[in-house]
Amino acid sequence: MFASLLSPLVFATPLMAESVQTGNQAEQAATVNINQASAEQLAKGLQGVGMARAKAIIELREKLGRFTDMEQLLEVRGLGIRVLENNQDRIVL
Repeated sequence: MFASLLSPLVFATPLMAESVQTGNQAEQAATVNINQASAEQLAKGLQGVGMARAKAIIELREKLGRFTDMEQLLEVRGLGIRVLENNQDRIVL
């Protein structure tokens, strides 16, 4: 009787482990390199960033040569600390 109850758990374990791996892969794919991304990639990959802000990010990047710190994004007009905090796990230098 108990063996029949345990069998589904044994088969479910690999599926759960597989979904965790898929989640990690999705997180890695969701990052945006702000030193290389196009305006479209910035707008699509960052919450609270539309095309106007994305273009402003690229203008600042061109002015600086490259970003060396995520906090430099705060120099973009209209991009506040909340947007930076919401995207800190997505932004890669």
